Amino acid sequence: MRFELTPETDSIEHFLASRGWLQAGESVVSAGPAGKGNMNQTLRVQTDKRSFILKQSYPYCAKFPDIPAPLERIDIEVQFYGIARRSAALAAAMPEVIEYSAGDQLAMIEDLGAGSDLLSLYAGDRLRSGELETLCHLARELHALAITSRERDTLQNRSMRELNHEHIFDIPLRPDNGLDLDAVTPDLSTLAAETRRDTSYVKEVAALGRLYLEASGPCLLHGDYYPGSLLRTKGGLAIIDPEFAFPGPAEFDLGVFVAHLIFAGEEGDAIADRILAAYREPVDRALVEGFAGAELMRRTLGVSQLPLAATLTEKRGWLELSRTWVKCR
Repeated sequence: MRFELTPETDSIEHFLASRGWLQAGESVVSAGPAGKGNMNQTLRVQTDKRSFILKQSYPYCAKFPDIPAPLERIDIEVQFYGIARRSAALAAAMPEVIEYSAGDQLAMIEDLGAGSDLLSLYAGDRLRSGELETLCHLARELHALAITSRERDTLQNRSMRELNHEHIFDIPLRPDNGLDLDAVTPDLSTLAAETRRDTSYVKEVAALGRLYLEASGPCLLHGDYYPGSLLRTKGGLAIIDPEFAFPGPAEFDLGVFVAHLIFAGEEGDAIADRILAAYREPVDRALVEGFAGAELMRRTLGVSQLPLAATLTEKRGWLELSRTWVKCR
């Protein structure tokens, strides 16, 4: 029977002991939420000897329980972290998987210590000197990893891609999606209707969606390279939550990164220039901008809203840039 992770310390200690995951004489002292992830139950467990993270996938999104999600996403994450350790730079910037129970869809993961994610960028924070370059370097290291044909097959992550495809490229542009956008920002539904009437834009978004869904290489991608997956820790910048990982085009990770720095207040063309210069590898800029445009649209008109305060005018600007970049691909 699958163990269900809760903050109840006696239950956690019993589970860990039954799996042989505790050290001799080790006792669980406390357990509490670790981060604000949308997808999984994630707890920081403190024992009388150490601290670690327990992460478990559910058959739904933790933040949106009415949205089904594949249980096997935690297996993808565990595989991803193992492959990433082939790079010294990535090994230093990502946690190590200590133990994994596939039957419970639960992993024990290294605790990177006190830190904060980069969601603060949406509230006026800015990347510090060298941080953009470091994040681009880490993306480049990831995309350069050699993966075997077997790994490519096992990391296809089709179910998670289908879920992500629906929420990026499909639901936001459905006229009957049931989203109350005016509750997010008054008159946002009017902007959504204007966007949907641009039939050439809708067609190009669908084409990008097919490319995303059908990709099988050439790079191993994080799949959700945005501020919520990026941490500042005492040891430096770190990358977590690769449950959307898959082999695909580098332009997808880069496009998502570009879009979120625009949400954080950067100007579109200028931040795209900086990111692509710091990435230092040739890419299809139009494809980067196309994926960035799709991400701008889905975060403005879709289910997964960002923790930021923005006016209708700002959102109109994001959608106009989205339409320009997607249609010029």
